[in-house]
Amino acid sequence: MYRLSMASLNLVENTPDTAVGHDQLSVQPRRATPPVEAPPRNEALDAVRFFAAAAVVLVHSVESPALGGWVNLFRFAVPFYLFASMYYQAISFQRRPDQPLKPYVVKRFRRLYGPFLAWGAIYLAARNVKRLTMIDYPPVKLSFSMLWGGTEYHLWFLPFLLVASIVAAVICRAILRWPATRWPAVAVAISLLLFVAFSPQPRGMSDHFLSRTYALWQMWWALTSALAGMAFAWIVVFGSTPLRRVPSIVGAGGIVLACWMLLQQALHGWMMLPRALAGLGCMLAALAPWHGPAVRALARLGRFGYGIYLSHVLVVEMIRATMHHMGFDPSIWLDLLVFALGFAGSISIAKLLSRNPKLAWLNG
Repeated sequence: MYRLSMASLNLVENTPDTAVGHDQLSVQPRRATPPVEAPPRNEALDAVRFFAAAAVVLVHSVESPALGGWVNLFRFAVPFYLFASMYYQAISFQRRPDQPLKPYVVKRFRRLYGPFLAWGAIYLAARNVKRLTMIDYPPVKLSFSMLWGGTEYHLWFLPFLLVASIVAAVICRAILRWPATRWPAVAVAISLLLFVAFSPQPRGMSDHFLSRTYALWQMWWALTSALAGMAFAWIVVFGSTPLRRVPSIVGAGGIVLACWMLLQQALHGWMMLPRALAGLGCMLAALAPWHGPAVRALARLGRFGYGIYLSHVLVVEMIRATMHHMGFDPSIWLDLLVFALGFAGSISIAKLLSRNPKLAWLNG
C-alpha cells in the first residue's frame, strides 16, 4: 500500500552525496579516486515517478467495492521507489568510492527519519482533529510502534527505506573494497528474496492499520522488492561499466513486464515475486531513452514524487471525511473525485514546500 526540485534532498539518490575524504583507518596513504562527473538528470525516471505518485494516490483514494478489486493494478510505487533508491545509491558509491560510511548514514538518517517524525506529528494532529470534530472518537493513543510505523498508514515506508539503505550501503562499500564479494552478495540477496517470497507470513502480523504490527506486515511484503532492487543495482552498477541507459526495446519490455505482473496481482491478490518484478519492469522503463515534450512535462511534476507521497494522505483523508460527514456513501464517482482533488492538492503542497528553503526538507 500505500523531489522535489532540490535534488540534494531527494529520497532516491539521483544526486549522489559528495565525497568527504579518505578512509581514516588506512595505514598507508592512499591515492584518492577522482570523482566521476555526475550524469545529467534522468527525465524518464522522473516521468515514471509521476506515474508512481499518481498510482499511490489512486490506491489510497479508492473505497468503493466496484473499484476496490482492481486497485492492485496500480500497486507498483513502493517496488519502483525501492529499485530506484538502491540503484542510485550504488551509483553514488561507484562515483565516490572513498566517501566514509558514517557521514553517509548520518545524512540518510536526517533525510529520511527527520521528515518521518515531522509528518508523523502533522498526521497525528490531523487524525485527532478528525476524531474530535467529525466522528466523536477519543484522541489517538500513542504507542512505541509509532517510532517505526508512523501515525498514518503510509509512513512506514521511510523507516523501512532507511534500514534498507544502511544495509545496502555497507555492502556497497564491501563490494568496492573487495570486488570478489560482488557476486556472492548478489547470490545472497536473491536467495533471501526467494526464501521470503515462498515462506509463510510470520504469525501475528496484521494488515489492519490500527494494529501494532501493521507496519511490520507492510515491511514484510516490501522486503522482496528491496532485496531485488539491491541485487539489480549491484549487478548493473558494479561491473566494468555502470549501466545508465537501456535500449528502447528493453524499456518497452519493462513496461510489458510491469503490466503483466500487476495484472496477476489484480486477478489473484498480492504476490511477492510479481510485486518485485513489477518494480524491475518500472526501473527498466525508467532507464530507457524516452524524450520529448510530454516526458519533460511529466518529469517536472515527477520530481515532486516523494513530496506527493508524504502529503497526499492528508488531503485524501480530509476530503473523504468531509464527504462522509455530508452523507455521501462510497461510490465510483466519489473515488475519482477524491483521487483528482487529492492528487492536485498533494502536488500543490509539495510545490509550496519546495519553494520555502526552511520547509523544503519536508518533501523528503
